[in-house]
Amino acid sequence: MASLGSIPGGLRDLLLGELPGVAEAIDRDNRVPEGLLSRLEEEGAFRLGELPSLMEAVRLASRSSPAVGHVILIHGTAWCRVGRLVGEPGIVAVSITEPGGGTDVLGNLETRAEASGGGYRVTGVKVFTSNALYARYFLVLARGPEGPTLYLAERSGAVSVEPMDLTTLRGAGVARVEYRGAEAVEAGTPGRGLREALEAINVGRLGYAAIALGIVEGALEAALERMRSHRVFGKPLGEYQGPRWMVAEIAAEASALEALIREAASAAEGCRVDPLRAAMAKVLGARLAQRASWVATQLMGGRGLARWSLTERLSRDSRALDIGEGAREVLLDFIASRLLKG
Repeated sequence: MASLGSIPGGLRDLLLGELPGVAEAIDRDNRVPEGLLSRLEEEGAFRLGELPSLMEAVRLASRSSPAVGHVILIHGTAWCRVGRLVGEPGIVAVSITEPGGGTDVLGNLETRAEASGGGYRVTGVKVFTSNALYARYFLVLARGPEGPTLYLAERSGAVSVEPMDLTTLRGAGVARVEYRGAEAVEAGTPGRGLREALEAINVGRLGYAAIALGIVEGALEAALERMRSHRVFGKPLGEYQGPRWMVAEIAAEASALEALIREAASAAEGCRVDPLRAAMAKVLGARLAQRASWVATQLMGGRGLARWSLTERLSRDSRALDIGEGAREVLLDFIASRLLKG
């Protein structure tokens, strides 16, 4: 398939060459090794300025490690907004979700920001903060003096990070974060934090579609290799019509998903993407990733169910795509509303 965007050759080699060899360990340990994070930084994974390039890096990483794809995506999503505020390089985490839930962001928003000198102090608890384990900076949604606002806080003694042990996207640095009067600066327009957070989430939704595309391609490659090498009743598995139809349909739908992601990324204006395209791509991508990873698991037989095998990991990670960055049913309702409005 064609590239979604241009990325440095060294980064491409790292994502397709070295990453597959450590992806299982990342999942087992629920952490990306510091050495690999440094290599990603050196090869430009955290300095991808154009959205098509970001989507391409996310896609390639997700063929073997959707968690690493997620780390690159979340940083890139936040960097669009806070890059101008950051003096020293470092990974950015996005801290939106409150313990009360994620879909009703405003209704559950209890984190506060109070003016202090020339800046602010943020107090509250966030959960499912992606990249938190690796982050130097935290983009935080809090209630400020003028309403919900985005703030940028730097890691300090006033920021506590507790890893969350999830079954999916293990290694994505997801954590519970407590802010105890952490120093921060405004990272957006006062009172418009919810709208600006949703703009970032729209980029994340398109990125989830890129993660899905990577999962599909990783699963499809495993399925095709199995069909070429495994013999059943005296002939290659790939000569049977059932498996052939399965992979053919997946490949065709993956091409359509790729085209939708490319169209949305190419049409983006800075950090803003068309929310309808992003929602559609995420819904389609999640469904296809779940189907492709399960087909690959079926074709692998019992080996496909082995803990921490590629197909088992991709199957687990594909489930998160229906939840993160907006639940599937919420997005379907949004899509229908836009269609009804013409």
